[in-house]
Amino acid sequence: MSWYQGRALERARVRRRRRVSLPRRMLALAVTLAALVGLALLPWKGLRHRFARLSNVQVEGTRYLDAERVMRSAGLATGQDLFALDLERARQKLLLDPRVAAAEIHRRPLRGVRVRIVEREPVLLVDHGVPWEIDAAGYLMPPLEKGVTADVPLLVGPRLEGLPGGVQVDRAEVRRGLAWVRALSAQELQLSGQLSEVDVSDAACTGLTLLDGTRVVASGWPPAATRLSALRVVIADLRQRGTGASEVDLRFDNQVIVRPEGSPGGTHGG
Repeated sequence: MSWYQGRALERARVRRRRRVSLPRRMLALAVTLAALVGLALLPWKGLRHRFARLSNVQVEGTRYLDAERVMRSAGLATGQDLFALDLERARQKLLLDPRVAAAEIHRRPLRGVRVRIVEREPVLLVDHGVPWEIDAAGYLMPPLEKGVTADVPLLVGPRLEGLPGGVQVDRAEVRRGLAWVRALSAQELQLSGQLSEVDVSDAACTGLTLLDGTRVVASGWPPAATRLSALRVVIADLRQRGTGASEVDLRFDNQVIVRPEGSPGGTHGG
């Protein structure tokens, strides 16, 4: 077979393939049009209402808050339209809750949402007309329920009426009270659990009241750890002896002055 004849045969085969493929293309087009018409006739609104709905919300990281409050703060509820959910907006709404420090919201498979929060933990009670709470960074929090407050020491001195929940209080008295809580919470001391009140009403000195009623008089701001360690030793020694103290004075270097109970004028230096 010559070269010319080979090219002629090849062109003939191409023409036959084209003649055969045309009906197939027409059939594929017809099927596609039929599918589009069928999809257009489906009750999409009813299907979306039935299936594209938020089915569950998983809340993680709660300690004081409950899942229902977290969902309300974020504006989330089962049954909401999945396509209309704005998770970033829900996160921003959740951060407006004074007791929420950080939040993440993500979609989960099978029409779910996961909410993960970090709560603010109260370290002091403050005077807001009624006791409110404040965390280690100075953020003010209303109580979880009326008349219910955390079991933490009371900060005596500053009055914070009128300040809204969620605001960060930057006052010298508040910073001083928080500094004392941090100092007494140190691992080597662990005295914060024995603390009932922190009185910062006097700028020159700070008064600490322990759970057993002992009054500790100290400098305005927390002293060095060695002096606070001396306080821990004195408290432990008094308990071991079964002796109470009405006052312990930490204001002097290298000396702790103890006033025993029932002896207003007597002191003991150590």
